[in-house]
Order: sequence, then structure tokens, then C-alpha cells
Amino acid sequence: MLSRENKLVKKALKLKQRKYRQEENMFLIEGLRFVEEGIKEGFVEYVLYSSKILSMKGAEYLLRDDIIKYEVDHEIIKELSETENPQGVVAVVKKIDHSIDDIKNDFIVIVNGVQDPGNLGTIIRTSDAAGAGAVIIIKGTVDVYNSKVLRSTMGSIFHIPVLYFEDFKSLADTLKDKGYKIYATSLNAENYIYREDFKEKTAVVIGNEANGIPFDDLQHATHLTKIPMPGSAESLNAAQAAAIIIYEVVRQRLK
Repeated sequence: MLSRENKLVKKALKLKQRKYRQEENMFLIEGLRFVEEGIKEGFVEYVLYSSKILSMKGAEYLLRDDIIKYEVDHEIIKELSETENPQGVVAVVKKIDHSIDDIKNDFIVIVNGVQDPGNLGTIIRTSDAAGAGAVIIIKGTVDVYNSKVLRSTMGSIFHIPVLYFEDFKSLADTLKDKGYKIYATSLNAENYIYREDFKEKTAVVIGNEANGIPFDDLQHATHLTKIPMPGSAESLNAAQAAAIIIYEVVRQRLK
């Protein structure tokens, strides 16, 4: 059993800090199903578990001989975990760096300034379900490797490329050079999403929950569009808005 002073335990504890996650290009995941998914996809470096999981259904997969794993006291698991009653297993996972050239589908979702971890995780999950080629995160958005974001992806973090760009303008210029149309949502847009043509190379931009997409960034989109809201509500949750737009793209591309 590893102690808290063990270097692997110390490394895992440091990964709770965003700065260290960026330096090491690694992050933490927790929970039986999430860790199992990470192992199956080949991203897990090693697993830390406590005796709590031994009686759980599915634990036998994590305890196989070919998996690098170490037992620790459950108090260490609780320290590593962000949930109130952790299941008893966490894993150190390596990030996979992607580039624009890795994107295989000509439909991209851009997230620009979303702050709620649950919203970002849900947008990633929805993008994965819809078959988008990638999710691109713009600087100023909540950290994609935040534990709440990761849990909200429900494993989709392993299935869809997630890229990071410091600057929206440089991303927009790159996408335009590759023939993409960039659709940014704005309440001042004239066209509704149902009047757009999303069959060609398409990138849709989802903005901040309260303030939307920054005005300066709107100038670099090729199209402004909006979701019709004939009722009395003034706005939609960012994840809801993203799902509506994403699935309009899917609907138009169904054969």
C-alpha cells in the first residue's frame, strides 16, 4: 500500500492544480466507469484505488494484472477526489495534443468564454454524440480538465479531440483559410439558425453564459445567427443553446 509520501501519490495530488496539469500534460479522473473508459481508450498512466472498490461490481476489470495500479488508504482517495462520497478509485491520465490538421469531420464546435464546468462538459458530450470533428476551447473558458467538467463529459473527453487556442482571431483566420464558415450566435443577428446552410464546412461558436461572444470576436465570424425564442425567456443556458445549434447541423446533414 502506497503512503501519502510516495512520489506517485504526490504527483496525483499535485494534478489537482491547473498549473501542474498544464506543466505535466496530465490530469485526474475518478469513479469506476470513468477510469474503466480511460483504460479502454489507452489514456491511463496508473490507477490508485482503495479497498472500498473491492466489493463493487466491475472492480475486477481495474484489478487485472495488465493494469498499472496501486492500493492506497481511502483517506488519500478522498483527498484526491472532488466528490462527497468517492467510489474508491482515481487515475492519472495523459493528455493527447491535437491540431487542426487532426480533425476528420468538417463540423467544429468552438467554446468561447463558457464559465460553468457543467455547461462545458455537457457541450463536449453533446458534440461527441453529434459526431463533431472537435471542440476548440478559447482562452478565458473554464479549464477543460477541471474535475466537474470531466465528470460532465461522461467519458466523451476520450472520444473527441479537444483543442485550445489563445486567440479567437487566429483560430478564425486558420479556419477561414481551410474553407470553414464560422457561425457565431448573437441576439442582434438577422437570421435564425434554421435558415442557415450548415452542409458545408461549419464551425459554430458558443459564448459566455451572461455576456455571449465578445464583440471583437463577433467581427471575425463569417455569419451571425440566433435561436428563435418566441416565449418570454430572454436567454437559454449555454449548454442548451449549444445542443439546439449542434443538432440543427446534424439534422441538415442527415441523408
